[in-house]
Amino acid sequence: MRKKRERVRHLTALLIKGEFKKPEDCFKDLNGVERVGLSPRLTYVADFFLQAKKARSPPWMEFLETFVTTKLPTLRNENVCGVFFVQLKKRIVAFTLGHGRNLLRADCFERDFGLKVVLNSVDPTQLRSVDARKVEDLTTQTRKQLSRNSPLDAFALNLNQDILRVIAGKPKSEAFAKLIVGSDALSLSAKVEVEQLGAKCEELLAAYQSQEYKKHFPWFDHLRTVRDKSMIEELNRKLLEKILAGPADGLHLATPEVIDWSDSPGLSFSTEEDPAPRHDLLMEDYLKTKDGEEVSVAELKRDHVQVHYGAASAPVSKWSVYDSIVFEAEEKGEVFVLSGGDWFRVAKNFADEVRGKIGSIKRSTLVLPAAKSTDREDDYNIMAAKAGKFILMDKKNSYVVEGKTSIEVCDLLTKDGQFVHVKRKTRSSTLSHLFSQGVVSADAFWMDPEFRSHARNHVLKSHPTLKKLIPQERPNPAAFEVVFAVITKSHPKWPHSLPFFSQLNLSYAHDRLERMGYRVSLLRIDEV
Repeated sequence: MRKKRERVRHLTALLIKGEFKKPEDCFKDLNGVERVGLSPRLTYVADFFLQAKKARSPPWMEFLETFVTTKLPTLRNENVCGVFFVQLKKRIVAFTLGHGRNLLRADCFERDFGLKVVLNSVDPTQLRSVDARKVEDLTTQTRKQLSRNSPLDAFALNLNQDILRVIAGKPKSEAFAKLIVGSDALSLSAKVEVEQLGAKCEELLAAYQSQEYKKHFPWFDHLRTVRDKSMIEELNRKLLEKILAGPADGLHLATPEVIDWSDSPGLSFSTEEDPAPRHDLLMEDYLKTKDGEEVSVAELKRDHVQVHYGAASAPVSKWSVYDSIVFEAEEKGEVFVLSGGDWFRVAKNFADEVRGKIGSIKRSTLVLPAAKSTDREDDYNIMAAKAGKFILMDKKNSYVVEGKTSIEVCDLLTKDGQFVHVKRKTRSSTLSHLFSQGVVSADAFWMDPEFRSHARNHVLKSHPTLKKLIPQERPNPAAFEVVFAVITKSHPKWPHSLPFFSQLNLSYAHDRLERMGYRVSLLRIDEV
């Protein structure tokens, strides 16, 4: 007798949270689905629920039918979806069919289930595509797909900044699957039939609970976006407690973007009856506008920070108060950070490692004048250059051959070979630009003779006697120091008062510069 050929099935699975004991508890609307009976021949416990919506004509038919000369046939689209539950000893796995995931409650399944299964099961040299999110205020979503399976380093990710959202690759065992794709859900292409799903779910659960990923992907637990609704609610509750407790460390407001103070007299809140422009955003000022009214998360998202422009009569609402909050909290030994309206979970050991690095960075002995809160950065740099007799390099770009672009060498250059990069502390993304600028500039200075030539010409124009500061030949990086100068108010916990993501990006920049051979230091410029 001819053996039945096994087909490759494309399945999508979710792992139901442990507190959901019955499939019926997982639906948004149990009345909207129908239970379908299953054969007693199945050797495992399963439930199947189906939803079939009334068939209807596609919307484009109504759009065109009055202008066609031939009668259109009767066409109907049917929307059929379902969920097939496999009950294991302690957990439930749900296979979604069609748009079956839309039938389930958003809080009933484990986040990152698919990602963990893939990282524990995939051949680390056989990855095909990666979706990542860049951790900064301006969210960047990227998908990188290679023409052939490759290791993770072929995707050129910065694992200090990029959070994996989806990963696809070939498993170590072809018996497990031909291809696996993981996010919250796990999509797998495998030779499996209905009667084998019970055993397959045992494999998936074992892969989820494995620690194998720590061998090849140890960074996975360091930093994750919080997408669990119940966890976000708990963190928002902690946020409200902190706000109501009054001014304290660990929470502040900051504009998500750089403000051009030359065109703006300041900021205000949409809750003010008579908006008064100010340069500092303080939570206590916002709370005063609420007239003692208890603040909720909904109000924080509804109320806005406004920017005043020149002589314009009305300010422009730019960001919600919630999106402007930078807050760090601890929960069950883990660190959580609210930035740009999103919560991030930071493993405690990773947070301690980053803070340890920041604490070990040399403090600069350079003395720079204090900055007024109303000073524009370019005006401050001009003032500081005159006060310290430094070479002003701000806005004097030099051409980088490899990058085919022009960048600043630094903002201030001292006669002792210190490249000083100045930035006002506003938000993680603004400071990450500062740290990135220092790395890119230092690399170009070391490797690119044309970049050095342009920089030397800038120096010759204003300080001809210091032209030897920038050699024609490749320099010795150890003879130069990169100084990151941050304009911010005095704080007893400096530099750990910087937002966590700023600390993370600073540690990354520090390590790269030291590998090049540069000396690196950190300087706080008083804001008064």
